[in-house]
Amino acid sequence: MYTIPQAFKDFISPTCNRTRFIQDYLKAGGVDSAVMSLEGKNHIYVKFPPQQYNPMFRIKTVIAHYDRIGIGANDNSAAVFCLMEWARGLALRQAQGPHVAQGPRGVLGAQNISFHNIRLIFTDGEELGAGGITEQGAFPLAQTFRKLGITNDDIYVFDCMGRGDVPILGAAKLPPNVSTRFLTAYSQLEDRTKQILKSVANGKWFTLPISYSDNASFIANGIPAVVITMLPSPEVQQVLASQIPDTWKFLHTAKDNFDSLDPAAFEIFFKIINQLANQKNLL
Repeated sequence: MYTIPQAFKDFISPTCNRTRFIQDYLKAGGVDSAVMSLEGKNHIYVKFPPQQYNPMFRIKTVIAHYDRIGIGANDNSAAVFCLMEWARGLALRQAQGPHVAQGPRGVLGAQNISFHNIRLIFTDGEELGAGGITEQGAFPLAQTFRKLGITNDDIYVFDCMGRGDVPILGAAKLPPNVSTRFLTAYSQLEDRTKQILKSVANGKWFTLPISYSDNASFIANGIPAVVITMLPSPEVQQVLASQIPDTWKFLHTAKDNFDSLDPAAFEIFFKIINQLANQKNLL
């Protein structure tokens, strides 16, 4: 069973400089990163070595916002921390070979992956989306993707991954009059996502309507993106009964704290990211 380390508590401390923490934590694990400043927001781009990419296969852009309101243990520290741990584990295995022993927390070590084609970005300013999608920190990032012609990635947004045993794929909330090409690409991305979620939680997963995250900024710029979250099984039933689950009630309150988290959710998330890293889709 995974034990959430002390470093996570440092990460959710009210005094933590989270931009600096992420870069330092990655660096200590042998992973380089760079800050991309766009319209006053500092997005962090993880610089995996070139040999971890194969141009024959589709890039998978993985996004998790690191800004927060209040403590933000689940929203969105859990997802960010898991992704940092995964990146560090991957670096360790690449450095020491495929037979390196798992660390003391075992289940969270990255698998032996020859290449993963993952572009990992921690975004800033997601919580500003309440003022409208264009206010969201990821909106100028998505605009940059479009200007650079980066429109064929599979984009996965992970938000609130620290509670529960059921992966949730956010139901599509697409703008009107989208192109047939966009609808086809989005449908294919959803299908690939569903296959991953089915494989990691013994078939226990759902597609449910949830609040948008950074996926909204990419969709608004004509780039397909999905959002994935987690819920405890009883709370899924609450949503199906048109009730607000406790996990969502906790968001942006003092209850979104360390004690509200479920270490088993971290384990499931690691299975998801390992499955995603192993997914190979030809261009």
